[in-house]
Amino acid sequence: MYNDEELITVQPEAFKALTPSKKFNETSNKLLDLAYSDDGNNLIVSAEDVVLVYDLRDGSKGKSIECKKYGVNCLEYLDTVKCVHSGPNDTTIRLLHLQKKSYVRYFDGHRMPVNFIRTNPKDREKFLSSSVDGEIRMFDTRTFENYGCLLAGHTPLIAFDPDGILFAVATKSDTIKLFDMRSFDLGPFQSFIITKTDNDEWSDIEFSPCGKFILISTTAGSVKWIDAFDGTLIHSFSQHKNPNKIPLRASVSTDSGFVMVGSADRNVYIYSTETGGVTCKLPTPYPEPSHVVAFNQKQFLMTSLGREVILWAPSEEYTQNL
Repeated sequence: MYNDEELITVQPEAFKALTPSKKFNETSNKLLDLAYSDDGNNLIVSAEDVVLVYDLRDGSKGKSIECKKYGVNCLEYLDTVKCVHSGPNDTTIRLLHLQKKSYVRYFDGHRMPVNFIRTNPKDREKFLSSSVDGEIRMFDTRTFENYGCLLAGHTPLIAFDPDGILFAVATKSDTIKLFDMRSFDLGPFQSFIITKTDNDEWSDIEFSPCGKFILISTTAGSVKWIDAFDGTLIHSFSQHKNPNKIPLRASVSTDSGFVMVGSADRNVYIYSTETGGVTCKLPTPYPEPSHVVAFNQKQFLMTSLGREVILWAPSEEYTQNL
């Protein structure tokens, strides 16, 4: 877990200055998932049967990688040249070399389609994957076999903590279990049921960069901010709109001070995790919610997926006045 003094506080004015610096609309496919490289300089986006590649150092578009045989939905970077991904109706996870545009290795074990892949932030050769039948498997890309398996009982959501030592498993849209990677076979060391006043279906979970909180995205009009130690519901961010119950993926800023999520009213909402209120609203060019919003933990950049891939950066006026 990071110490508070290691986290640089981001001022609200910086988020208010975010503008769409680049827009990409080179495919009519649905944009499904995205991942940043560990150094924050590269971005990949899955779009049904193609992987879109971007260089964030200059905001340029790289050559897309076609995956028409298997398709692609979930994906995660391993390093700057390799990623792992699953297909929409596939039980196999594939290691793809992005520069050579070829598959290096295959990871089998799941019996039903994979719904999440999460790499270990401190050892990116290792990753967790979960499938719709409730299985969670642990893989090391240096070997062919998975080295661990858990049965969650229900379709799980998974997330690593910032130190890569703990991971969370959420099921039934009300339960979170915490496991230690070093002793996961002994079961969860902590488990809590979240007190709810709604029937929101959970769509994604993510640890805050400080490791003290868990962000829960939903298919409804709320995003939940949970204490990672005892499961207390601290905030339910609910001023954004999601009438069509699209599975949303929210994100947390580097200092854990802000949460960002898409909305059907053509905005990305930025919430304060201190007050629970709206810090600002950033207009987007399309009517449906940005179903994926992800903050770059290494640079002050944000990416949103809707009909287009949009890269957000502070305006020139703001950066010139720093």
